[in-house]
Amino acid sequence: MTSDRLSFRHIETIHAVVLTGSVTGAAGRLHVTQPAVSNVLRDAEERLGYQLFDRRGGRLLPTPLADLLFEEIERSFTGLDAINDYCRQIQLSHRQRVSVACTPAFAATVFPFVARAHARTYPPVFFSIHSRDAHHVAALVHSRKADIGFALDVPPVPGVASEILGKLDLYCYLPSDHRLVAEPSLTAAQLREEPMIRLSRVEGVDDIVDQAFAVVGGPPVPAAECPAAITACAMVAAGMGFTLFDLLPMGLLGNSGVVALPFEPRCQLTYRAYWLDSQNSHFDPAPMVALAREALTHVLASRKPF
Repeated sequence: MTSDRLSFRHIETIHAVVLTGSVTGAAGRLHVTQPAVSNVLRDAEERLGYQLFDRRGGRLLPTPLADLLFEEIERSFTGLDAINDYCRQIQLSHRQRVSVACTPAFAATVFPFVARAHARTYPPVFFSIHSRDAHHVAALVHSRKADIGFALDVPPVPGVASEILGKLDLYCYLPSDHRLVAEPSLTAAQLREEPMIRLSRVEGVDDIVDQAFAVVGGPPVPAAECPAAITACAMVAAGMGFTLFDLLPMGLLGNSGVVALPFEPRCQLTYRAYWLDSQNSHFDPAPMVALAREALTHVLASRKPF
């Protein structure tokens, strides 16, 4: 009787097919033949009892069930990649390795200051940075694949401690030549008919934005969806629409022709540090939490809406 369990061979094959979109690409990535990939996929689908890919014009498109499976596989591969990276670092350095999970905006704007301050105060460490959505950040900490995480507020995760770093107001990013830039602040009603650049779940603000627009019948029809706030702001600079986020990306935009106006009623994004709540943990989060709070305050002090 055929087992319904997947082996590592099944998992790496599914992972390779999703990443490359074809049997040919997966075979090249795994250094095996195309028939071998096809056979493993067929066996995986038989074991699981559902289809993983739709075959269209030589391409393999993941089904919704395959997308869910891929997310879990990605978490496992993150751990495996981290182990391999650590092995390489052992060859090159005797530094302590600290694995950090952050949402994209925090990783690009705040954590560099955290790393610099840490390097000036503490013995040298090797930072391994993972940019993930807020829920995934907490999950990586929970599964011990990250020593510490920095992300927006998420529901409590058993075994994971957290501490608030700061609360940031929500702003509306607009092209500098937009007809609404003269307004002192903007409301959901004023933006309801404007094209919106939505942020995907990676930054973690979608629920807050949806709640803000619920009073006017829901959010505007999106012109695009971006995984990271800095990308959404670049789309705003190109004149594609508006987006809602805090002021963290503002310092990365330079003279890009983007302004940020206060959003009413006031909405705040809560940033937290996450770490494993365990007496057996080798990592002491306190110094880095303190540095992160200072860095967040420093970055915000340098941000101007206009």
